[in-house]
Amino acid sequence: MNSLFRLLLLLGGWAATLTAVAQRETIAVAAVKVTPAVATKLSNVRKTLSAEQMAQSLMDQFNNSIQTTRKFQVVVRSDLKDLITDDDKARALNPDKQKGFNLADTKYLTVLTVDDYDDQTQRLEQKISNTTLTKRTVRLSLITKIYETASGKLLESTSKSISSTDAQQTLNEASNDAEITDALIRTVVKDSADWAATQVVDVIFPVKIIAKTDKTVTVNRGEGSGVVADQVLRVFAVGKELIDPDTQEVLGKEEVEIGKVRITDVLPKFSKASILEDRGIAEGAILRK
Repeated sequence: MNSLFRLLLLLGGWAATLTAVAQRETIAVAAVKVTPAVATKLSNVRKTLSAEQMAQSLMDQFNNSIQTTRKFQVVVRSDLKDLITDDDKARALNPDKQKGFNLADTKYLTVLTVDDYDDQTQRLEQKISNTTLTKRTVRLSLITKIYETASGKLLESTSKSISSTDAQQTLNEASNDAEITDALIRTVVKDSADWAATQVVDVIFPVKIIAKTDKTVTVNRGEGSGVVADQVLRVFAVGKELIDPDTQEVLGKEEVEIGKVRITDVLPKFSKASILEDRGIAEGAILRK
């Protein structure tokens, strides 16, 4: 049984499962990529984190984060990394080559790439107290790309560098090789995955006002979706499509700022916000940071 045939059988099973649940847009999550430069850096540091472990940890966290948004049915392509070839990926992003190949009717594909990583530990001996202050900073730079699978169009490509620092004080008699726990790495990976999931949702499903009562609005984002209490968001009315006169490419839709709101309550499936400025806020308006 060749790899493509096994792939089709597996995706066919997924497709049958997806039809039995509530209809949501389906997104495929490609295996996380770690650039060769980052892989080399990871192999040279004292910590026992490999490029493969980094990719798997980030993938697991991202899958959890994107599921928590409750916006998508997720097809995890990382489980198929040994079955999908580069030619298969090309067919998935090219409508002219999709005959006989279907990624379970997925509408979107997201690809995460770790393009930088830094793990620095500093020690400061304090002779008076006979202690050593150890400070560790972990930084991860992540690129998130979102494709529309039917056309192969790149909808968005964003990058962000996220870091976290921890410190501990130990007696000098303790081991000089004492390190701060690797929980710091897990924190950075989780924060990066949460950010990436929020970017995906914001591009495909912008935060929207679904109800307005007096000075309070309800928005279609709840827990785990990137919306937090006391966050101030700008409100925009959406107008006509903007089309490039030279290429006829749809550049997006016209947006006019019409106010500001502050998130007050984050509930499991939606949130409440109080209106700070109102110049025509109405149901259907979108919110941006």
